[in-house]
Amino acid sequence: MDFYAHSTDSTDKADWQLLEVHLRNVAGLAEGFAAVFGAGDWGRGAGLLHDAGKATRAFQSRLEGSPERVDHKTFGARLANENAGQLGLLLAYAVAGHHGGLTDGGEQETELHHNLKYAKIPQDVVQLPEIELPRELLPPFKLTKKETDRAGFSLSFFTRMLFSCLVDADFLDTEAFCQPEKAEVRPVFSRSEKLTDLKNKLDVHLSQLSKNADLSPVNILRRDILAQSRRKAKHFPQVFSLTVPTGGGKTLSSMAFALDHAVTHNLSRVIYAIPFTSIIEQNAKIFQDILGRDEVLEHHCNFKESDDLEDVAYNSRRGLATENWDAPVVVTTNVQFFESLFHNKPSRCRKLHNIARSVIILDEAQAIPTEYMEPCLAALRELVEHYGCTIVLCTATQPALDDKSSLRMALPKIEEIVDDSKHLYEALQRTTVSFVGKLTDDELAVRLEEENQVLSIVSTKPQARALFELLQGHDGVFHLSTNMYPQHRRRVLDEIRTRLKQNKTCRVISTSLVEAGVDLDFPVVYRAMAGLDSIAQAAGRCNREGKLTALGKVYVFEPEKPARMPWVKRCASRANEALRSMPDVDPIGLAVMRRYFELLYDVQEMDKKQIFTRLNPKPLRKDLIFPFRDVAQDFNFIEDESIGVIIPKEPDAEKLVQELRYTPYPRSVLRKLQQYTVAVRSHEFKLLQAAGALEVLDEQFPILRNLSAYRDDVGLCIDKGEVWNPEDMIA
Repeated sequence: MDFYAHSTDSTDKADWQLLEVHLRNVAGLAEGFAAVFGAGDWGRGAGLLHDAGKATRAFQSRLEGSPERVDHKTFGARLANENAGQLGLLLAYAVAGHHGGLTDGGEQETELHHNLKYAKIPQDVVQLPEIELPRELLPPFKLTKKETDRAGFSLSFFTRMLFSCLVDADFLDTEAFCQPEKAEVRPVFSRSEKLTDLKNKLDVHLSQLSKNADLSPVNILRRDILAQSRRKAKHFPQVFSLTVPTGGGKTLSSMAFALDHAVTHNLSRVIYAIPFTSIIEQNAKIFQDILGRDEVLEHHCNFKESDDLEDVAYNSRRGLATENWDAPVVVTTNVQFFESLFHNKPSRCRKLHNIARSVIILDEAQAIPTEYMEPCLAALRELVEHYGCTIVLCTATQPALDDKSSLRMALPKIEEIVDDSKHLYEALQRTTVSFVGKLTDDELAVRLEEENQVLSIVSTKPQARALFELLQGHDGVFHLSTNMYPQHRRRVLDEIRTRLKQNKTCRVISTSLVEAGVDLDFPVVYRAMAGLDSIAQAAGRCNREGKLTALGKVYVFEPEKPARMPWVKRCASRANEALRSMPDVDPIGLAVMRRYFELLYDVQEMDKKQIFTRLNPKPLRKDLIFPFRDVAQDFNFIEDESIGVIIPKEPDAEKLVQELRYTPYPRSVLRKLQQYTVAVRSHEFKLLQAAGALEVLDEQFPILRNLSAYRDDVGLCIDKGEVWNPEDMIA
């Protein structure tokens, strides 16, 4: 009998997809994907076996309309385990998980090893005679003696990369058959030609910038940084650092390095990972303006969709490209990048194989959470050593990620792109940093009132609001925090920039959201005591353009009520310790910054959830039990389960809410509503509910209905006993 993989409405089956055709198509695609990292035979084997269990009368009856569920994955997983050699179990993980996700190994009923032994296989299952079984697949790479300490992690990482090849291939072939109209618009690019074309576009832009720029000392330094970046691009793929202070032009220099390096070494794409959503759109727009909007994929939650007819097609192509990152340049978040590397679901993992042979720029590299540092570094080492990637650690405050005394998975030798970083920091110094001791909010408010233009950055939202209230009523006072939805913050930032350019009074009270890359330039900055990297980032908002006749002034103070968050306290403590050990140096210079990170990285804190330890069991057992599902559940950069509350304060937001009420496809509407959403913690959400301030649409979409709880100056107010007295609430 003929066996089919996918059906249509046709009863004569003339246009159904034959199983053999689907298996060979998926095998061919997966083989090509995996060949990029030397595992083409593994990809082919996964593709040929993934749907072998569909060769049964039971599954064919399901295609004809039978409601009976049929397990079509386990048979192929068993064939992989029994025929592919000592490491066939890795292939079995991928085959068994290609629909529901990589599961845990082990003997419990829901786990892989149990299913390989005990799950019922339909009696009439047939091995298709046309499909050859993989035989004795060889290990994908040889581990050096230095690498054997992470052999388990390497094999589990390879399994996830193989899984990515399989699920992306399966998605693509299924889409081509079931949704050909969608497959036709899916963007696919020619790597070698496209990256060369983008490099040429950047060359033209940089040449024009150079012609138009004056020969100021800053511009001369920027040219030198760019020239050094382009020279170092010829070096062999490895781990690089680009240590450039604020104003040194590292955004364009890092992209120039990446494109030159990718073209020189025939790499596949550039991935630019940014930790802060506050700057991702800013950087993406810079790259899109230079390289073309269709060439730069933005993948982050704050992407703003447009309803213009031209943009509808763009949004559709972008949505397809985010599924597997098939784009020459990808701008994304650290959360998306690292969490995908440890995920188990097909939808999150299908992009992973496209990370191989990429240039990965980690902007603000110091922002990797320390409790996940060890597994993140292990993953970066895998990408460099076994998947042909180049890593660029790009920041003004370079972390000590090669410090073997405190990091078990310390990166190997890191090559600095700029030859004399110390001289560069001295030449680009634009501020003086002074420590002024403890200040009460009242004392700080008096100091701020004395300045015409000043930025004050504090560590908590309550202090930001309290300080703002003290200055309220004065001209040109602004508040910024994540209690304001993104579109609101964007408008306030635009107004702040306008006042700064016009030399009008401008006093801004903000949380740390303005620190990384937000384009603000104040003559004076006050920063609550924090980690040295945060102080340096705050200093980057002071005399940013170097236009002051004297150095800008940065004052670091001890707040009246120090932040209670353990991480903030730990960073401040390590900063004080580093400063005491090096009292006579620039407090945000290279030497003390490295000492700070060495103190911050405590081996006991680097793998708090035992992610690396669980994926790297010692001794490594022959049954290769890896907890893929459990690790995916535990690996979360943002620990608090925050809840997004929609704020329909603007007409566009209210229009989208009405659309959300009736659409059968809420996902695209929710993406647009991200611009009008504030994330609150679970206890804050309960306060909002208790006050009767929320409508929860379809039991899953919280909407603020008491708009008096959202102020135009400070955003969402969640203060018990103030706005939240139920008797004072207006329905």
